[in-house]
Amino acid sequence: MTPAWECRDCGQSWPCPTRRQLLLREYGPHPANLSVYLAACLTAATADLRSPPAALRERFLGWIPHPRHRAF
Repeated sequence: MTPAWECRDCGQSWPCPTRRQLLLREYGPHPANLSVYLAACLTAATADLRSPPAALRERFLGWIPHPRHRAF
């Protein structure tokens, strides 16, 4: 829920662990789309929250798993 950016179900900072798991399942094979969505949320949250930018980046984007790049 904005402008506090808290989970409406548990009250923790969004995205809470439960929401993270739901987002990972929802976006499944399209992790880039998840990154774009969360980056948009991060941008909106910077106007609402007074947290340091690095902390907000970690909160919104830092938890996303990154696929390993294979060497060709």
